[in-house]
Amino acid sequence: MPKVFLSGYAKLPDNTTAQKLYSHLVLVVTAEMPGGIIQDADCTMATELGRRFIRELLTGYDLHRGPEPLVELLNQTYHGHLRKALQTCIKGICLQFGELNRAAAKQSG
Repeated sequence: MPKVFLSGYAKLPDNTTAQKLYSHLVLVVTAEMPGGIIQDADCTMATELGRRFIRELLTGYDLHRGPEPLVELLNQTYHGHLRKALQTCIKGICLQFGELNRAAAKQSG
């Protein structure tokens, strides 16, 4: 199965540690195709613990489910200042995945 690299971007809120280092939050994942399971994730959060938390939260998620269940899980478990930025990044990644799936379906169909 081929692996794809997907990314989401969002402006960081002012007065956060991450904003002192970066202007935007970048969330990247690798996922196998066509299955859509996230194999790995990383982001530009300031702390290793935060990056590891997001990696563990996203790894294994099926992108075919869309962003809503993952955003809900994020809302239940992540209570940091970057929540809205992470939600935006997750939605962007799911949008990219959907576009890739539609393009692949057109090529094979």
